[in-house]
Amino acid sequence: MRASIRDGWLVVPYSGHDLATVHIAVGQRPAGEDWRRAFLDYADGARVAKIRPPAPTGRAMSVWLRVGDVVMNAGRVTL
Repeated sequence: MRASIRDGWLVVPYSGHDLATVHIAVGQRPAGEDWRRAFLDYADGARVAKIRPPAPTGRAMSVWLRVGDVVMNAGRVTL
């Protein structure tokens, strides 16, 4: 899984169910309030979950994907 910034969105590949509750967080280890509800969409023909990224920091940050109660690291992006 590899997170990236595309067209102003923070995008994470997603191949799960369309009715799942999907959230994305950015940071070392996400706290309860850091999760943002993700939109499911397509980018370059692939299914993705996406959110608007947080304010630019110039640093590489970890990206986390939560589907239901399962949390996965989705890589790092430079904001």
